[in-house]
Amino acid sequence: MDIEVYFPNMTSTLQISGCGFGVKPPGWSYPMHHHHLFELLYCFSGEATQVMKSYELTLYSGDWIIVKSGARHRTDNRSGSPYSFFNIHFDVDDPELRRRLSGADCGYLSRSEAENTGLPGYMKQIERIMTAGLVGEQHHGSGMLALQHFDPLHKIELQACILLIVKEIAEQSAALTPAPVKKRPPAASSLETDIAHAVEERLQRMASPDSEDSIAHIAKEMHMSRSQCTKIFTKVYGVSPRRYVSLLIVNQAKHLLVTTSLSIEDISIRLGFRSLSHFSRQFRRWTGTSPLQYRPKHE
Repeated sequence: MDIEVYFPNMTSTLQISGCGFGVKPPGWSYPMHHHHLFELLYCFSGEATQVMKSYELTLYSGDWIIVKSGARHRTDNRSGSPYSFFNIHFDVDDPELRRRLSGADCGYLSRSEAENTGLPGYMKQIERIMTAGLVGEQHHGSGMLALQHFDPLHKIELQACILLIVKEIAEQSAALTPAPVKKRPPAASSLETDIAHAVEERLQRMASPDSEDSIAHIAKEMHMSRSQCTKIFTKVYGVSPRRYVSLLIVNQAKHLLVTTSLSIEDISIRLGFRSLSHFSRQFRRWTGTSPLQYRPKHE
């Protein structure tokens, strides 16, 4: 008897972008954004809050989340410790796989759930690949390191690990839950949401201590009154535009204090404050401590 068994012909694409490890200081925040790729995020240590359209969830050591392509989200380190993570932006062209991965805007897999899968083993393999890729690399202290001399075999192994991670996440898709820790009122219409997103994008560009003028300018640009602009933004984001600008500025200040050697006066000038004393007063009001006390002490 002559028997042959063939798998179907397969041509599928895996796109990987922005794949890597990171460590971010207390107070760090990545602003609200969206993209056409799926995003997988794994927390090594510390914690981070993922802010979505209608809820927030906190990611702890060993936890995973997947963010659906097109879903707007923001990541904050609100803890007092550094947050270390691994994330992957990816896309696949298999319709059934995309459907499985798109069950919710954001899916969550706890550490205890992940430990019963192959995910921990794949992460160890990726750490080993990264370590091998770091050999011979030059790091000039910029805080960013792109692996230039990456062996082709390591590339294939990395792609294989990421495909297996995606497979595990897809297999767990039925168990993935948003696990919200803080509900937001879902009262905003799609038009109000679009307006608030447009305001938020402008606030990102115009953030300065003189936020009243910025908000008035944005409202005028969008043919709205300042009170109407404030009302819609607060309804969608849960904070007023003025408070949102303050959060942007204080997060920038915290980042500069922790990650640079700039003087406090230089930081105040960079952030647009009228004087060092003005910056110090505002920072203390926002955080309960002075910029000098917040800055890490190097022994």
